[in-house]
Amino acid sequence: MTLIRHIFLSALLLVSFLYLQAQPSPGYYNNAVGKKQKELKTALHVIINPHTAIEYYSSSTSFRTTDWHPDGYFWDMYSNSKVKTWPGNNPRLNREHNMPKSWFGIASGEESSEPIGTDLHNLYPSESNANSAKSNYALGVVGASPTFNNGVVKVGKSAYPGYSGTVFEPANEYKGDFARCYMYMVTCYEDYATRWTSTGVTSMLSNNAYPVFKPYAINLLMEWHRNDPVSSKEINRNNAVDNIQRNRNPFIDFPVLAEYIWGEYQDENWDGTNRELGNFYVHYNNESQKLFVNVPDPLDAAFIIYNTSGFKLLEGKPDSEGSIDVSDLPKGLYVAVVYAKGKRHAEKFLHGESYN
Repeated sequence: MTLIRHIFLSALLLVSFLYLQAQPSPGYYNNAVGKKQKELKTALHVIINPHTAIEYYSSSTSFRTTDWHPDGYFWDMYSNSKVKTWPGNNPRLNREHNMPKSWFGIASGEESSEPIGTDLHNLYPSESNANSAKSNYALGVVGASPTFNNGVVKVGKSAYPGYSGTVFEPANEYKGDFARCYMYMVTCYEDYATRWTSTGVTSMLSNNAYPVFKPYAINLLMEWHRNDPVSSKEINRNNAVDNIQRNRNPFIDFPVLAEYIWGEYQDENWDGTNRELGNFYVHYNNESQKLFVNVPDPLDAAFIIYNTSGFKLLEGKPDSEGSIDVSDLPKGLYVAVVYAKGKRHAEKFLHGESYN
């Protein structure tokens, strides 16, 4: 066997290992297979709710693993701050509950002693001014004249149909992150359903286990979930949180689950996969040095390309013909992950050379 073939096989094994690391352990979601709607959501609750509760104030230490940007600072989805020390100074970072802690129906101060208040899937570093402005408002789309706008997040009157109150709007690149976080929270803690309380609940949540989100909230979250597919940031964070508290966000592992619970597949039982779109596939052409994505509407798809170390190198959308130009990449083995309508397809491809 030639040296180059040894290298190729070694790289292939490494990619397979990385993908195993980026996925739940075998059988983790088995008890949710074959279910839909309420039963599916409850089955996921039973799977992900038991976990190791961390100490609230240690979350900032965990952020060094879960939210550390590759360029060497805390990854803040609430501002453009690049703080390297906790809690920092000018700006200062806070621990922020993406879903506001005042919604949990627990007494003030108890968030540090109940698992729902210390769950790292819902705790993120946030610049303090943005944290204060967010308050306990519902998620939404802010209309004209926001009361707070730091160039990343906004607070102001809702311009999204179905709710006219004050809302908090994250940046487009993180809207899917927030949507999947909220889906996780109402699933992991569906036993809190009768306790949801406070301002944002009047727009987003009902006091029931299913569908729990009100019609406006379902439309909003599903729109954000579909338009902002799972990123490498989310995958890496999901793995890091799992290593700490031993549970996962299923809507990151299997984005299509949201469709079976609240979306277009509610009348079908989940089959345990991310349900590819018909003949959805990705093909690499070595001569043109392009990837070709076969989906009904390529402009609605999105892609991320990783190297064998798991680092994201390219992301974007295919052109109208479904092609992705990868000619600028060095020769080597890569993984292309393509998302379309909540489905995901991963394809390994060897770029730049023919290995016969």
